[in-house]
Amino acid sequence: MTKSILMMLATAVALVAAEPRARAAQAWICSVASALAVDEDGTVGPPDLGDRERPTFFRLDADKKELTVLAPESRRGEVTKLDAVHDVNGQRVFSGVEHGRVVSVIVSTDGRMTLSIIGDGVVWSVFGHALPEERAK
Repeated sequence: MTKSILMMLATAVALVAAEPRARAAQAWICSVASALAVDEDGTVGPPDLGDRERPTFFRLDADKKELTVLAPESRRGEVTKLDAVHDVNGQRVFSGVEHGRVVSVIVSTDGRMTLSIIGDGVVWSVFGHALPEERAK
């Protein structure tokens, strides 16, 4: 019986160790370095945010499946709910839908961040950096 319990315990430890979410960062602080919009007519330029300021920092939370704007102050606290979080070859991939637009974010193992927002007739591409939150403290 002791051997059976040890085998079950070893199996449980191996499963937890193999689960990327158990050892990977669960939240990142992201900075926005550049942003570009492409419209269906081929127009390329900065994203049209109306009278709102462009986010410069945000927090990605894998457990809550949320993107929360941290800066600028005028946008602080805005939250985008995400539907899915996947670990693909060590990269974290977030995806969701908000106000009829697809939102996707990739955080690479070396700290690069790519965010895409796809709407009817427009694609926004945002590039920046991501730091695991525990390293930011």
